[in-house]
Amino acid sequence: MNEDREDDRYSSQTDALREQLIQSGKMAALGSLAAGVAHELNNPIGFVKNNLIMLEEYLQILRPLLQLVSESTRDMEAGQTRLGRRLAETLGDEDLDMVLDDIQPLFSDTREGVQRLEDIVGGLRGFARADSPDGEPFDLNQCVRDALKVASHELKYKAQVHQSLDDLPILSGKPGEINQVILNLLVNASQAIRNFGEIHIETALIGKEVRLTVTDDGPGIGPENLDRVFTPFFTTKPSGQGTGLGLSISRDIVHAHGGRIELSSEPGDGARFSVFLPLPTEPPDEDPHRPSPDGRS
Repeated sequence: MNEDREDDRYSSQTDALREQLIQSGKMAALGSLAAGVAHELNNPIGFVKNNLIMLEEYLQILRPLLQLVSESTRDMEAGQTRLGRRLAETLGDEDLDMVLDDIQPLFSDTREGVQRLEDIVGGLRGFARADSPDGEPFDLNQCVRDALKVASHELKYKAQVHQSLDDLPILSGKPGEINQVILNLLVNASQAIRNFGEIHIETALIGKEVRLTVTDDGPGIGPENLDRVFTPFFTTKPSGQGTGLGLSISRDIVHAHGGRIELSSEPGDGARFSVFLPLPTEPPDEDPHRPSPDGRS
């Protein structure tokens, strides 16, 4: 009987691993597609952004003239002139003052939308690119920003996200893998919240380490499960909503970077995951996000 249970458990884990490998293959293919889509989107976003800048500059030139036209159509004496009559006929019932008042807010909203698109595409490109096998300098705060952009759709319906990012030194490692850890922790936090809650993500320099914390106000984790959450295939989520590998993979990535990941939680009081990463023993040769002294990026 015990052998049968062992066989069933082994078969279940094998099936779960097979499904995870299939899913990993799908995600790898999607990652390649996302990189291509992000590259293709960069060009239209660029010229839409540039065109908006030019249109706003032209509007500043035309605005005084359009305001003069509006004033002329309201001037009864000017309305008797040929130009005044033509202007009044052309405008008809249109309220030119209202149009002028609406134009700038419309430009501002459009510019904000284009900037959001640019941010999302930048986040996708950061996630899709392959890490250097030997590691590279990276900014942990930028990894947080990229992860938040990619997870924005998942998070906005589940939680209000609060950021507190301290100034940090540049680290060395594989930013793509660290991005994945942060994304796993954010998605895990959002899935733990039953209705709508809050997620806090913070970074800080603690001695010779940097600390990243992700805290949620979900139901928390019972003491009987605290030692099991990083075990492969362990999940408290309903069937079909989790593979039980996200936290296990995150722990392995953090360990490979010479760090550690800790969990503190009380039932009914949310959960707090803390990732500690060591500072490089030697300063990285270059800062990937800071301009060089001569002003070039």
